[in-house]
Order: sequence, then C-alpha cells, then structure tokens
Amino acid sequence: MINKIFRFSLLFSVLGLLYACTPPTVKKKPEIQSPEPVIAPVVVEKKVVPVAVEPEPEPQDVLVLLSSSASAFQKIGQYLTKELGEHAVQITLSGLPAQDKAVIRDIKDSSTVQVVAVGSKALDAVKGFKDKQIIYTQVMNHEKVVAENIKGVSSLPSPEKLFKDWKKLSPTLNKVAVVAGSNLDLYLKRAKKAAKAQEIELIVERVKSDKGFIYKSKKIKPDVGGQWILPDNRILSGKALKEVMAYASRRGRQIVVFSPKLLSFGGFFYITPDLEAIANGVLQRLTDSAGKTAISGDSVLPIMSHSMGINQNIAKQFNLVIPQEYRKYVNGK
Repeated sequence: MINKIFRFSLLFSVLGLLYACTPPTVKKKPEIQSPEPVIAPVVVEKKVVPVAVEPEPEPQDVLVLLSSSASAFQKIGQYLTKELGEHAVQITLSGLPAQDKAVIRDIKDSSTVQVVAVGSKALDAVKGFKDKQIIYTQVMNHEKVVAENIKGVSSLPSPEKLFKDWKKLSPTLNKVAVVAGSNLDLYLKRAKKAAKAQEIELIVERVKSDKGFIYKSKKIKPDVGGQWILPDNRILSGKALKEVMAYASRRGRQIVVFSPKLLSFGGFFYITPDLEAIANGVLQRLTDSAGKTAISGDSVLPIMSHSMGINQNIAKQFNLVIPQEYRKYVNGK
C-alpha cells in the first residue's frame, strides 16, 4: 500500500516537473498586412499650341487721280473716297502742263503704292511708275497697256446684258453691226460670244477716225437689223453721230446708243456703264492686290451690269411691244 502511494507521488512529481519545464504557448497576433500603396496615375498635360492667325492687312493709302472734272470721273472718285475714307486722297489734273507735272512728280516720290487712274490722261501720267500698282478705268484703248503692276476695270457696258436685253425687246433680231476703234479685240471677242448666245450674229468693222465711222456705217448691209454705237471718242464726233443715226433710221435699223441725249436722234435704247459697279470693281482690285508686288487677276476686270433707257416712240415705229419688266426703263425712267 505504501509502495503504491509512493509510486503515485513520484508520478505526479515527474509530471509537475515536466509541466514546469515546458515553455508556455504564446498566441501569435495575426499579422496586419499593410495595404499595397495606391499609385496615382500620371496625368500628362497636353500643351495647346495656339494656331497662328494672320492679321488682316492694314488698309493701304490710295491715291485717286482723275483726268478731269468730267461728271463720270467725279462720280467714280466720290464713291471711291467715300468707301476708302481717310485712306484715300483724290487729285484732279488741271490741264495746265506745269502744274500737272509737279503733281505727277509728287505722286512718283510719295510712299503711296496704290494709284487709281480714272481716264486716259491720268493713266498716261502714271503708267511709267514701276514701283506702284496702277489700277485704271474709263479708258478705251487699254489693250496697249500690258504690265503686271498695271491692270484695269472695264468702263464699257456688259455685252452679255446688252444682247439679252436687245433680244427680249426685239425677238426677231438676228444681225447687229458695230463700227469700233482699235485695241478693243478682247472686248469685241466677248461681245461676239454674248451675241451668239442670243442667236445674234455680231458683225465688227474697225476704223481709225470719224470719217471711217461714217463710211463703214453706211456700208452696212440692208439685212443687218441693228447697229450698236460704242462710246469711243477716238472715232466719234457730233457730226458723225447725227449723220450715221439719221442714215440708219431711214433704213429701218435699230440703233443702240450710249447716252440718253442720243434717243432724240433716233436711238432705240441707250446703255451706260454702271459707275457704282465700276467703282466696286476698282475697290476689289485694290483689296486683292494689297501688299503684293503684282496686281492679281486678268488684265481687265469685266463689269456685268449697266443702266438703260428705252425710246418708246422708236419701239412703236418697229411695232415692238415692250415687255412688262422693261417698262420702267421707258424714256430713261
């Protein structure tokens, strides 16, 4: 019995000793994982490159030179100076040689690049200036002027509108003659094309004087129903006009003239250039050529409109009925 007690005591002692020697179990704390670093996206700023906008060229100073104080010249000059404002200077040639030479010399020496020449005398005075742009109008024999810095605006009426109007007023018209001066080849070529578009044959005769104008006008064949008289003072005179118009009227020929004053001499209707349209053409050439060496475009800019007036008495003589849309033009009204 004592032995059993002793063995149990010894067993407990050994177990207690083993327990005392065993290190305590340490519960590990759960590891807290650091969150992965958030990397912010890299924003690349786009550089906005400004588009270069070319500034509009500053308006250039323009010198408007008139050949004389003729009404048509003055009206064109007034319209130009009104539109150009402070950038325009208008000068009218006096006809006095010494005074005009001084004016031309001042123009040549000036810094003004663009010059508008209205009329032949003005053009002749400045056409030799190589360092300026010369834009001219109210000039008939312009085809002799050929240069990159000298170009014009037509002062002649639109043949396209002329033949369209004439055909509407006189539907059976099929042949028209024109007796003209020299250096009008381009214009007359355009006129032939315009006439053909209206089923009209345009017969062109060229002369050099008022005597030639009378002679060729009287030689026009009887089957030609109309004669168109251009405003060409190189071949016209008061005497020549009256004689030719009287001759044509006696032969029953319709005559288109260039002034309302000529209706009383037997003109069927008159056409005159649209002076405002001409001035606008000059302004367009000035704008298109600003800042350039040469003048842009064709040698002569055509004008596609004109003013007109109809002689109602002559229309009655030819048994013509004036269409409704043309009645506002009767007798120049």
